[in-house]
Amino acid sequence: MKKIIIVTCCLFISIFQLAQAQTDSQLLQQKLSKFNTLNADFTQQVTSPDGQVIQESWGKLTISRPGNFHWQVTKPDEELIVSNGVDMWLFSPFIEQVTIMNFSDAIAGTPFALLSGADASEWMNFDVKKQANQFIVKNNKNELNANTFTFIFDNKDNVSEFIVQEAQGQKSTFKLSNNDQTIKLSDDFFEFQIPQGIEIDDQR
Repeated sequence: MKKIIIVTCCLFISIFQLAQAQTDSQLLQQKLSKFNTLNADFTQQVTSPDGQVIQESWGKLTISRPGNFHWQVTKPDEELIVSNGVDMWLFSPFIEQVTIMNFSDAIAGTPFALLSGADASEWMNFDVKKQANQFIVKNNKNELNANTFTFIFDNKDNVSEFIVQEAQGQKSTFKLSNNDQTIKLSDDFFEFQIPQGIEIDDQR
């Protein structure tokens, strides 16, 4: 009898945990679905497993859901990542090279997949746990991508910060500011015209 009670309790706990995880996932989806456009300044700080800052960068991030993506690093070195939801261009002016990739392959298993408008089947690949104003996200399908993502929201329900914690301990923190969701974007903003003389690395 005692064994049956213990098994039953464990079963109820498992069901409750599953329901809670589903609820947290749905809540994060709802929060992210509130915006069609995200247009903000960003700072990125990369720290080593022992907490030392090893890289910092600044720039502008623009997302138009679903799939349109424009990431411009202005310093220390200029870089540009543009996607129309099908193709992604990674342009490095310093080395005069552009790499072309499939957008879905390039962002699979990353927080950018969720920010740019993942569909229901993609959300099935992530476990979500809410802690205060934070949502901690882990990939439950890809053992090779054991990174943990944390989304942090401000008091207006805007994404103010997201963090990528790698399994080896390295952490990338992205802080967003000056978010203008009313910006009008040109039709070709999420297309990239390759300049003449630039080396092309097409990986599609």
